Amino acid sequence: MRPVYLRNESNGITRKIMLDMAYLSSHKKIRLPKWFFEENLYFLFKNKDNEIEKYFLSKEKVFKEDENHFFFNFPFKTNQVEDISV
Repeated sequence: MRPVYLRNESNGITRKIMLDMAYLSSHKKIRLPKWFFEENLYFLFKNKDNEIEKYFLSKEKVFKEDENHFFFNFPFKTNQVEDISV
């Protein structure tokens, strides 16, 4: 499975966080440590028209939470998600 990176842009700087790929590939869910979560985290994906869009992770999209992690559904196939880390 290719790596998937979350991004956050602030003050002209893009910060990237690689997702837990082992969890994503086995559960088809995103497991994000709480200390990594911040507003405006997103990843890029290709829609049905092959155009690049942003998919934002927000507190409303959390379907489960434990002491250390937020869990999000991953509504895409991995080949739809942009994997470039530059």
